[in-house]
Amino acid sequence: MSVKIDGWLPYALPVLGGLLGVSYVNMVLQAFVNPVLAIVIGVVAGRILAFGIGKLLRPKR
Repeated sequence: MSVKIDGWLPYALPVLGGLLGVSYVNMVLQAFVNPVLAIVIGVVAGRILAFGIGKLLRPKR
């Protein structure tokens, strides 16, 4: 089971983070945030989260 999750996790979480960045920019009108910056922050946060979860799922040596 963890092999399947470990396979799609690095792709799904950065996409989800970017989507959350787009949603934040569109929903919070008072935030003067560059949309590209919000998307990049979401993607990087998703990638870091995917790396951390993947590291926890891998068996220890």
